[in-house]
Amino acid sequence: MLRFRKTKSDAVTGFLGSQTEFTGKLSFSGIVHLDGHFDGEIISRGTLVIGADSVVHAQIHSNILKVSGEVHGDITATEKIELFPPGKVFGHLKTPSLVIEEGVIFEGTCSMASFQPDMPELTSRSDEKGLETGSIEVISAQAWPPSFESSDNLSNEESGEETVAEQNR
Repeated sequence: MLRFRKTKSDAVTGFLGSQTEFTGKLSFSGIVHLDGHFDGEIISRGTLVIGADSVVHAQIHSNILKVSGEVHGDITATEKIELFPPGKVFGHLKTPSLVIEEGVIFEGTCSMASFQPDMPELTSRSDEKGLETGSIEVISAQAWPPSFESSDNLSNEESGEETVAEQNR
């Protein structure tokens, strides 16, 4: 009898939860699932899954990208981009294969051609010279309680700044 097993490559190697707010540069290989808020740059040598509750403002370079959340920024995928409802994508897409399911909002441009995009290199952990020259960026993640968001919105409104939600209306 033949049995099929999941390979190690099918397992999620990283997860950022819905109460996570992350700013900076995220580099990884494997599969990472993002459900929180992210602002910065993402470089992936694997699959990035952006969950339905996530809001991402980033430049994204990935092999495979699966989006169910909200993404603002330019996206380059060497293999495929898949957009699922209730996803919202605002920006320029570059990929040889694009799947957009019914119910997705896509506002931007798309370039689909057989191309080999220039992918940024992943940071190597064994590069001790990089530590001395200060080339490694600091990454921090913090989970904020829901009460923080409401007090933050009040302070932004008082100072005359628009929130991201107000700008997108």
